[in-house]
Amino acid sequence: MRKILFSTLLLFFYSQIFSQTIPPKEREATVPDNESSNASFNSASVLKVNIFAPLLGYSQFSLEKSINYLRTIEFGLGIIGAGKNLNIEPHILGLGLDRFGPYNHRAGHRNQFGGFFEFGYKFIKPIHSNEVSPNNYNAVNTFEGSYLKPSFLFGAYGFNQFRDDSTTATIRKHHRFGALMLNLGHQFAFDSKIVLELYIGGGAEIDNVKGDDDLYGHPFVLAVAKDNPSVNFAFTAGFRFGFLLK
Repeated sequence: MRKILFSTLLLFFYSQIFSQTIPPKEREATVPDNESSNASFNSASVLKVNIFAPLLGYSQFSLEKSINYLRTIEFGLGIIGAGKNLNIEPHILGLGLDRFGPYNHRAGHRNQFGGFFEFGYKFIKPIHSNEVSPNNYNAVNTFEGSYLKPSFLFGAYGFNQFRDDSTTATIRKHHRFGALMLNLGHQFAFDSKIVLELYIGGGAEIDNVKGDDDLYGHPFVLAVAKDNPSVNFAFTAGFRFGFLLK
């Protein structure tokens, strides 16, 4: 409970600091005066995909939409199983030799399947904002710069695991999880259409993962350091590629 309270206070503290780091004059210089540019700004959205997620066993798509100057909301949808079918980590039941040498373990796959949802609110600090004028202002500029994003996510999935008393027979496990995260990142805009994003984050996580489960944490989505049965620390990082939607 103390970790959840601490994480919530930390999210609020950093969001307030981050939102105050932009000088008023700089804000005014970036915002175009004409109504047509403002209309384009209000309707701007970016569709992004998590580039390396399939290597970890899932795919993630995000839609980011500007709701105010230097403020955006982001929705993420993850499909666990839309990616590499990960191997089951074998466990040794005992020491010994058979007629062919050390015990051999049959290879198996997790066949993971499930999904998760993420919602975040971004506070963006623009780069080179004093160089932006109404003449060269475009919608993608509203997404460019460093950001702080409080977010929460939740999901569920199933996967195969070797049975405790066997190195060949498998059972099906089901996990549920939720997390309150604080993410730091930077977005780059190219050619008024393409957005590249790098991010890193951490926060408090809860789940129904037992201590004896072969799957430790959630490698499909988050890296989780197990602290106690109720609240854990979660870590995430990634790279996203996106297109501006008109």
